Amino acid sequence: MSDVPTPLDDTDRALIGLLRQRPRISVVELARRLGVARNTAQLRMRRLTERGVITGYGPDVERRAAGYPVLAFVTLTIIQGAHRATVSALSTIGEVLEIHTVTGQGDLLLKVVAETNDALHDVVQRIADIEEVRRTETQLALDTSVYRTVADLIAGDGQAGR
Repeated sequence: MSDVPTPLDDTDRALIGLLRQRPRISVVELARRLGVARNTAQLRMRRLTERGVITGYGPDVERRAAGYPVLAFVTLTIIQGAHRATVSALSTIGEVLEIHTVTGQGDLLLKVVAETNDALHDVVQRIADIEEVRRTETQLALDTSVYRTVADLIAGDGQAGR
């Protein structure tokens, strides 16, 4: 089996777009809107799930409405060879939504949410208290001008070409 992913065709893209708009849509309605048989729609959904393209069906949660209006990106410099231990420790902090290994200044880039600026300060302190962390740099997001998911991009709702 090849490591190269099978490209998505127009039906796959349309299916993902419909699921993005209406995650609770019935298979019958999905098939009708796609213009395919119910079994075809069901087979496509199963294949996309088995391939790991579709990983869930929501719900999407708007962070501000859910009580987390503060968004920050924290760059960490960690001691050499401490990647696994640091990621493991960071994984216990619920407000850390994403952890990315990066190039350039720093070793890890975190996406962090908080209820208030004071709560963000507490989260950053918990991060800094991790033994393997040598330095933190926090950037507060003042506004999110564009927010889209990979599902939006695949469905053609994004601006990038295919």
